[in-house]
Amino acid sequence: MKKILFDSDVLIERFRGRVEVEREIRDLASEHAVIAYTPITVAEIYRGLRSNEREKVELFLGTFTCLEINRAVGKRAGEYLKTYSRSHGLELADALIAATAFVYDFQLCTFNWKHYPMSDIDKYRLI
Repeated sequence: MKKILFDSDVLIERFRGRVEVEREIRDLASEHAVIAYTPITVAEIYRGLRSNEREKVELFLGTFTCLEINRAVGKRAGEYLKTYSRSHGLELADALIAATAFVYDFQLCTFNWKHYPMSDIDKYRLI
């Protein structure tokens, strides 16, 4: 069974009406893939949310799993930051998302692969 962790940029593109993203997410759901996001993604979505979009976003996010950021995720994110912050400009939010994918054994799906230089996370390429 596929387990996909979506980065914020993918879900934001879906909310903006990008048809191919919507189609792929629908296809994954019909295949009974486990689709997830992190609290970081929720924060990034809500940062740019208009008041008239709140209900639509809540309904959509409610259909998927929000993975918890716990001690193991924090530890792994710290290791990623130690390794990649200087060489690749890795930031805390991306380190936490990558660490969540690693700890929960999910494939990470993003449009910004340069933010994720880690070789130990499985990548899911959308589109």
